[in-house]
Amino acid sequence: MNLMSKIYIFFVVFLVLFSTSYSKTNTITYTCKGLSNFEIIGTPGVKEEMKEVTYDFINGALQDLNNIECNWNDNIITCESTFLNFRKLSVDQKSLKVTDFISGNKGFGQYIENFIGDCKEK
Repeated sequence: MNLMSKIYIFFVVFLVLFSTSYSKTNTITYTCKGLSNFEIIGTPGVKEEMKEVTYDFINGALQDLNNIECNWNDNIITCESTFLNFRKLSVDQKSLKVTDFISGNKGFGQYIENFIGDCKEK
């Protein structure tokens, strides 16, 4: 086997290992329990309830109606979108805390939802 073949094989193996490790760190599912506040604009009162929410991240993107690309920095995942609805999600992978804000329009009108919870990896 000549030197060029060995170098080629080394780079192929390196790329496969690198891509496998990258996808594992950016592919994760969290199940989070916490308090949700839901308000329909123009109606009296805010509805509060305890809720369990599952967040699936595949190849760095939050799996949602429009699969939101996320930033993975310093053990904090942040996802923001203004497509269809406004959404801002933050997951602290060290403390396993989540904050999720969604504002949008459904058939019943404009709404705002806030969720704060504690997560565990699924």
